[in-house]
Amino acid sequence: MLADSGWTSALVEADVASSGTADSFLSATNVTKTRQAHQVTACSLFQLLKKVYSSYLAEHSDGDEEASSFVEWCDSRKKESPQFAFWFSILNMELSVLTLVRAFREGNFNLYRESLSELIPYLFANDSVNYARWLPIHLRDMISLEKQHPKVAREFHNGNFVVHKTDNKFSAMAIDQVHEQNNAVMKGDGGAVRLTEDPSALRRWMVAGPEISKFVADYEAVSGSKEAKKGSHHHEQSPTAQKAFFEKVQRLTSVIEEMGNPFSEESTDVLSLYTKDITDLTAALLVASHLEKGKEQFQIFMDKFKTDSQHFYQPIKRNNKGFFKTSTDSTEKSEAQLLKRDCQLFSSLFISCQSRGCDLPEFFKHENQSFPPSLSKRGKLHVATKSDLVDVLQTKGELPETDVLIADGAFLVNTVTPRTPKTFEEYARQDILPKVQYYSSNYKRTDIIFYVYHEPSLKSEARSKRGKSIRRRVTAMRKTPTNWKSFLRNNANKTELLNFLADEVGKMLTTNEVIVTQEENSLPSSSHPDTKIDELAPCTHEEADTRIFLHAWNAAKDGHKSLMIEANDTGIVVISLMSSFSAMGMEKMWIAYGKGEHTRWIPIHNLASSLGPEKTKGYYSSMYFPGVMWYLDSMAKGKKAWQTCLGYICETQPLSS
Repeated sequence: MLADSGWTSALVEADVASSGTADSFLSATNVTKTRQAHQVTACSLFQLLKKVYSSYLAEHSDGDEEASSFVEWCDSRKKESPQFAFWFSILNMELSVLTLVRAFREGNFNLYRESLSELIPYLFANDSVNYARWLPIHLRDMISLEKQHPKVAREFHNGNFVVHKTDNKFSAMAIDQVHEQNNAVMKGDGGAVRLTEDPSALRRWMVAGPEISKFVADYEAVSGSKEAKKGSHHHEQSPTAQKAFFEKVQRLTSVIEEMGNPFSEESTDVLSLYTKDITDLTAALLVASHLEKGKEQFQIFMDKFKTDSQHFYQPIKRNNKGFFKTSTDSTEKSEAQLLKRDCQLFSSLFISCQSRGCDLPEFFKHENQSFPPSLSKRGKLHVATKSDLVDVLQTKGELPETDVLIADGAFLVNTVTPRTPKTFEEYARQDILPKVQYYSSNYKRTDIIFYVYHEPSLKSEARSKRGKSIRRRVTAMRKTPTNWKSFLRNNANKTELLNFLADEVGKMLTTNEVIVTQEENSLPSSSHPDTKIDELAPCTHEEADTRIFLHAWNAAKDGHKSLMIEANDTGIVVISLMSSFSAMGMEKMWIAYGKGEHTRWIPIHNLASSLGPEKTKGYYSSMYFPGVMWYLDSMAKGKKAWQTCLGYICETQPLSS
């Protein structure tokens, strides 16, 4: 249920667990760590729930209407808000699991049976079919113990359905857990290889194992090789452990409240805590009936089992309720369905064309599908490798001397990565600012252009293909993530990071002029506050591709004659060929394309005059019309797209018109 709900992101943000450890909680890879995470979560959720209820009581304290009790208020809110109902169900499920743990630790047999009866509907609802099949049988056996085996029932009520290895409080263990510990003593360092393949050896192991384990424990106690810690308290009852737990609860409560208290949600949607992604309407409707569906399945299972014992082995129908998961059709299946529909349409049209005596050559000229497969795939335009367009333009050369440097900020952040663990403030001051200071010392003017990441954007689809990552808050003292590329896949992460870096660059004392963009604004460095930025901000350009040339025009207007653009974007190269840099007053324009030893300095002023206006326009069109780019790329099997374009002049002439 918690997959993609934002729960793991909240744990990471609150420093309760690392990213990988938090993801492992979804599958309970480590039972102890998972239990502790759910303990912290349950406490945090209950605090958030009580806070919203306290606000409700405060609103009704002065009114004539009497406030509802806590239980009545919760029932009412569950009906009004699916978000409330979802997280209230999560809280109840966590409390049911923790109640079962308490029953084991205290040896409370009645509580054990009650917690099992509460958990079984969740097992049916959450598709845990193996537990859902066998736990009802186990629960029935435990309930019937008083009648079937009264002596065993008395022992179980005395707490002997668990094992007390110590006299410490709240420290009893389930029998299977003790068996695993005994097996670990028996195995030693060498393990028990192929033991289960020999039935007689396995029987000896089962009979002698507990006794041998007891002998080992007695020997260690007598010899003093393993001194037992004396005391009656649980090991997590120490002040240090309690303080650490309390701090985790406080941090997680604060983080979830910053994301938006799920119990105060008034809409009829189910949202992810972190990304605020909204689930399907069907998921929102099913939240309220999720537990009821599990109870219904449990009741049907038991009723049919009473009348037909063979029903026990029948498959249990899965609910497949991934509330936050978006279902995606198989590519092969969708393509087969598309082809089938196309064949049916084609056959119908062909038969009707023959019966009416239509012109067949004319019939075959037209496209049958609503989306032409030559340009798109299920309605999405084909894409190709745009960097092929730059390969034919690259020249090595020497680093040219220019007056102005305009750097693509996103390229800078992707290139300069934090190589050692550090805070974001240290990353800015040790990695980014020295780079900017170097630029300022070598160029009369330096412009750093950062992207703006809007939610409704034409590039949202392209960015979504790069994958998702966990949202992390960027503050000066927060640690940088270890997986930098994954961190930068999240637009919200990049927005906070780029704004943070822009503020740091704006505070710099630089040798020459430095201008950095921050969303729609532009900031000069603190040592040059008189830098004119009136014509640069506010700017509504989202892409750095075009905003760079606004700054280039401004630099030319200030009297600068040569320009270097540092970027690794094919779009910037193509736009620069179309830019009227000579009309701006710029004599030379270079692009530093690539990074490290693979950097190429492309002389745009020479290439523009060599290519001529027609080829330059065709070059631009092949870049910004995806269907054309894909067409040229598909023709150029084993060749460069630009070489193919030069070979088919008839293709480039329409593009240049």
